[in-house]
Amino acid sequence: MKSSTLKYRTLILITAVGLAGAWQSAFAHTRLKTPEVQENAAEHGSDYNAVVVGHGCTNPTTGAVDVTVLGTVVVFPDGKDSIITVDGAPHTGDLTDFVTNWGNPVTKIQDRSIFDFEDYIKDSLGNKLGFWTGGGNGLKGGFRAVIPFTTAGVIINESSCAKSVTFVPGIADICQITDVAGINAETANIWAPAVGSIYDGSPERHGYDSPATLKVARSATPLPESCGVGVDVVVKPSANQLDRDLRINFNGSQIWPAQ
Repeated sequence: MKSSTLKYRTLILITAVGLAGAWQSAFAHTRLKTPEVQENAAEHGSDYNAVVVGHGCTNPTTGAVDVTVLGTVVVFPDGKDSIITVDGAPHTGDLTDFVTNWGNPVTKIQDRSIFDFEDYIKDSLGNKLGFWTGGGNGLKGGFRAVIPFTTAGVIINESSCAKSVTFVPGIADICQITDVAGINAETANIWAPAVGSIYDGSPERHGYDSPATLKVARSATPLPESCGVGVDVVVKPSANQLDRDLRINFNGSQIWPAQ
């Protein structure tokens, strides 16, 4: 009798854990492993981080988010024509009003545990704005992926009133190679700010306007007395940048989105 009761309770526990796991998987967006870091003004060091891919694309037969992810692409704001807000209000000045050393923010940590290939996304000056990784076995349904990278130590302008600066990357987890028109819940998960780019999609789309964020908290210098409690600054890539940079180019050819 005790054995039967134990088996029954074990079955109930396994079922509960399974349901909880399914619920978490269904709502696990792609995020950064460490979403908040301190500024680094003294050592100009790096913050080690990772993109955490929570699940695959939607299975059209079952509705589960377990379709294999073939690759991931990540792009940070370039700081040139980025969309900047201060406590939610638009800022018409430059990023240097708040950050003194943005421009080459990302270094990819070489890793082939999930995907076989990886490369940088650079601007015309060679600054590394992001990276892509893909090929190989990919991320199988039911698993998560940790894609490691570092961000350069961000220095907040000491004369500014910024108590934090949050950078909003655009991220795409790709399950099927399609053109832009073919991007949907079954072919790619897009975690990007809705800024009018070709990747905005529909408000009904899973993860619409739900990007990952990297918040840099002021820590090296005190706020000027005139700033009061300070302000929170948010930096998003422009539509122009996402349209240009949220892509995978391999050996001189654009692989995703297909042309």
